[in-house]
Amino acid sequence: MLNSIKEEFPDIDYEILMLKDMNLKDCYGCYACINRGPEYCPLKDDRDVILKKMEDADGVVFATPTNTRHITALMKKFMDKLGYIAHRPYFFDKYAMFVSTCKGFGADLANEYMSSNIGQYGFNVVSSLELYISTKSEAETKYNKEQTVQAFEKLISAIQKGERFKPKFGYLVYFHIMKAISELNKKEGIADYEYYKDKTDYYYDVKIPFYKKRFAKWVAGREIKKFVANK
Repeated sequence: MLNSIKEEFPDIDYEILMLKDMNLKDCYGCYACINRGPEYCPLKDDRDVILKKMEDADGVVFATPTNTRHITALMKKFMDKLGYIAHRPYFFDKYAMFVSTCKGFGADLANEYMSSNIGQYGFNVVSSLELYISTKSEAETKYNKEQTVQAFEKLISAIQKGERFKPKFGYLVYFHIMKAISELNKKEGIADYEYYKDKTDYYYDVKIPFYKKRFAKWVAGREIKKFVANK
């Protein structure tokens, strides 16, 4: 299906990266990238090669097969390596599309997982596409190709408009939680503290309705109380 995009949009600079062909080492979970910065990761692999291509692109299509109603282990490894970006997002002017394939069930759950995590990197999430490949018949393949092309057209349209999407309520809550944690953990988590210390209502300047802002802070405050109480 990803090759069909290249066929239908030959004028677009489009590259397919297969994670199986990249050198990605298992994350240690040492928190060096989160607490100090990604440059302190003890693992030297192709993480930064992939990241540079994402930074240079206008949009990114994240695609995965579905294994036991979830993303593949390889996609999870990739997301583990970039988990620090959810702490300090910066892809606010980039656009994303998610694609999951399955034979029966779980593609929606795989997309939901990718969206909830990669969406926190700052991407403007345009669409999520679940494709069923149970028979691989001519009719099924044709339908999947049409759905893929339509979803990609939406991605191209969003890129051309170049507008940042309005922050979802959940992202507002997440921002205030992360900012509060960065202040509580500023000695150990210096990278987060430096990132959040001059930010107030969101990651960047954006008009947020007063009631929405207050409610987000209230919800975040409740979660922070739980966090502190369990320490």
